Amino acid sequence: MEKYLWAKKNLVDGIPMWLPLTVHLNDTAEICGLLYEHWLSDGVKDFLEKAIISDVENKEDLLKNLCKFLGAVHDIGKATPIFQTKQSFCGDQELDNLINEKLKQAGFKKIDKYISERKNNVLHNISGQYFLNKCFKVNLCVANIIGAHHGRPVSQDQVMRECKSYTSSLYQDDNEKSSLAMFWKEIQRGIFDRAMEACNFSCVEDLPLISQPGQVILSGLLIMADWIASNEKYFPLIPIDTDKVESDRVETGFTKWYRDRAETWEPESYCNDIYQKRFGFEPREVQKKVSDIISKIDNPGIIIMEAPMGIGKTETALVAVEELAKKTNRTGIFFGLPTQATSNGIFSRVEDWLKHCEGEKSIRLIHGKAQLNDQFANLPKSRNIHDEDSIGVNEWFAGRKVAILDDFTVGTVDQVLLAALKQKHLMLRHLGFANKVVIIDEVHAYDAYMSVYLYQALMWLGAYGVPVILLSATLPISKRNELLEQYMVGAGYKFKKLDKPQDFDNNENYPLLTYNDGEKINQFSDFSQECGTDYKVIPKAKDESENIVNLINELTTNGGIVGVILNTVKKSQKFAEQCVNAFGEKNVELLHSSFIATDRYKKEQELINTIGKNGKRPKFKIIIGTQVIEQSLDIDFDVLITDLAPMDLLLQRMGRLHRHSDTKRPENLKKPQVYILNCGNYDFDEASTYVYAKYLLFRTEYFLPNKVNLPNDISHLVQLVYSDNALNLSDDSLKKDYTTYQGKYNADIDKKEQQAEVYRLVKPLKKISQEKNLSDWIKNSNHSAELSDVNAYAQVRDSADSVEVIALKKCEGGYEFFDKSGKLDPTDNKTAMEIAKRTIQLPSATYYGIGIDEVIKELEKYYLKHFQDWNQQSWLKGSLAIIFDQNDEFSLLNKKILRYNNKYGLKVVTEDINERL
Repeated sequence: MEKYLWAKKNLVDGIPMWLPLTVHLNDTAEICGLLYEHWLSDGVKDFLEKAIISDVENKEDLLKNLCKFLGAVHDIGKATPIFQTKQSFCGDQELDNLINEKLKQAGFKKIDKYISERKNNVLHNISGQYFLNKCFKVNLCVANIIGAHHGRPVSQDQVMRECKSYTSSLYQDDNEKSSLAMFWKEIQRGIFDRAMEACNFSCVEDLPLISQPGQVILSGLLIMADWIASNEKYFPLIPIDTDKVESDRVETGFTKWYRDRAETWEPESYCNDIYQKRFGFEPREVQKKVSDIISKIDNPGIIIMEAPMGIGKTETALVAVEELAKKTNRTGIFFGLPTQATSNGIFSRVEDWLKHCEGEKSIRLIHGKAQLNDQFANLPKSRNIHDEDSIGVNEWFAGRKVAILDDFTVGTVDQVLLAALKQKHLMLRHLGFANKVVIIDEVHAYDAYMSVYLYQALMWLGAYGVPVILLSATLPISKRNELLEQYMVGAGYKFKKLDKPQDFDNNENYPLLTYNDGEKINQFSDFSQECGTDYKVIPKAKDESENIVNLINELTTNGGIVGVILNTVKKSQKFAEQCVNAFGEKNVELLHSSFIATDRYKKEQELINTIGKNGKRPKFKIIIGTQVIEQSLDIDFDVLITDLAPMDLLLQRMGRLHRHSDTKRPENLKKPQVYILNCGNYDFDEASTYVYAKYLLFRTEYFLPNKVNLPNDISHLVQLVYSDNALNLSDDSLKKDYTTYQGKYNADIDKKEQQAEVYRLVKPLKKISQEKNLSDWIKNSNHSAELSDVNAYAQVRDSADSVEVIALKKCEGGYEFFDKSGKLDPTDNKTAMEIAKRTIQLPSATYYGIGIDEVIKELEKYYLKHFQDWNQQSWLKGSLAIIFDQNDEFSLLNKKILRYNNKYGLKVVTEDINERL
């Protein structure tokens, strides 16, 4: 009778079509088995073999059969009257009547009466878990995977409550022993028995117990198989008057999907000429030694590389990736960075690396604006990647929930952090990471809030045995050791009992490689000690920091490139205006986060082309910026003037000073000099204290020497500031201030950690038993984070609330770009894509005295009034936007005036005295 049950029904080109439940179950079972056999990495298979308890010797065959079994019963909950009488998604009454008529003619009794009574719905994943666990006595480790196959595991309490309360939804009768109920039970038992037989399980005791992390991976694999089997491109519906399908249906469908992806990566073992083959250069001493050590690790897990800026950590990590992938049988990578801009920069380098690896590759950029990256957008799509080009994009992995399943991925670190955020379909993200080697760059850049998610994500990666490479130029010892501990605990080790190197808790050597080889922790720092470069540090107290124009005049009598890094956008804009008045507009450049994205990109490229490596360097230039300059930009100042900031960030900023040894400089600037503003008597600039904790500023000023040697002093100075070492303060007033700052800092850290823990995933349960299952895995998950990437990213970052808008300018009959005149037609796809690139973040002063919710409400009204035609354009739908008038101004609620120009960026003109940017 089950052949008359439907799994899917729809109108295809106006024609009623369907898919019998038996066909869909068989499709999914076979696909799940094929994914296990051909797509899942051997490293994950090795993990799964250790994640099950069974007396069967051949664990690989057992696991493949288990995967097929999961697919064969995943929709058994659809063999219920409540599902079979559901309306079609398209709401076509004629289609529903045709399906109901088939059921009646096949012998399903009283269907019309049941439909008219409108019984309570029980979701089919819930009834599926109930049938397996309570009716057929399948262990909960397996049954729970069926309950979770729609992305959200269900507890046994919920299953029992719903299935016992709505018995007629499962059996068409409240009396389980009636003939109607027994009729349905026989069908459900038939589906289960045939699945057991087809998958070579003679009894339910043959189904293994599975660890909780193992259940997560198998749940992800089942969801993936279900989605492929439900994709009508590969597995089309059939005419409603037949239940027969082609005998090669599964083979044909899977081959179509599998051919859309590149061939499985076979990484190359480490060899002496690997740097020359991949990058065209010989490795530096640090690179070679690090690569040699990694090649000798027998049982790799986590690797932390601390080394100076510009040493080539990226290339070292990519060489390590191949070695780790080879040793742990992984088939892809994820390279995570702090920002979209840094992700875009690394994307091109990873693509170039892949071009020098053999075979076809599928690469994906993953962040909120990935599709607006021209390099990624112009890569050949899946149907074209099987040629000599070798690098392309697999379109099946384009959805935000499946993107991480692609082989080679680059994106913001949010992708890793989200692996620790409770949200629907989280198991797909875990499946994607389990197949890969993971690199996280600039790991020092993540604050206490983000670190809560990072530590937990590392614990889960450790549980899966995923190799992780962490890169940093400046890393406090406490953070280094915490990162290491979380991974090792996840991998099942008792960290405090592990064998560790001497001085592990105080190791300030630099560069430094920290890694595990199985249960042993190792550190290596036997690198040639370079003499480094001495940077003269000149602190300027608050009163001395008022007239920087005079300082620049004194420093540049013979020209020079002056870098000025200030801690807020507002300060940078104000100082840029002063410099323009003093030195002329052509001699001043400004870069911060409040530029339209396309303008900011152009400014970054202009800086690289002028003061980057081999740039056309002008005789005199002042470059003013904010924190955006300290990250990723390969630019070179002759002298640096900077606001006081925490020590690690100051050192990052110094990395932009005298960056290239072959640069010609004025005689008086041939030795690097750093002027630190608002640094004296612990009297901090107020605007800076909104950005950085007074506690860190205090400790930085206290330990700041008058000379810094880079790179040799980096680790020592960072450790001093971030350690708990007491300060020797003789002034009672300063002692009191310091104690207050310290208390507030610690309280703020505790508060951030508590806030982050609300939706953070719990640690993996390694013990294998029925009680250690998925039931509460994402209980109380963050539903708002499930709505969009933007909401999810906001949850794992402790950034102040902000609003991003598209910024356009009024013109005759419509609107145009700031950087290109001419009325725009948003119905044109290319134009819409260009419009979508013109985004800008509204500064906090926009909301001051109004509130962010009121601003959003007003901008939503503005959208409805001016951008209704955007609803038909996928690039623009739902995007907030504003149109500046001919004076480049936009009035908001008659309280704020926003003004934009491409020299200074966005300003909030009408501000109260306490407003800040």
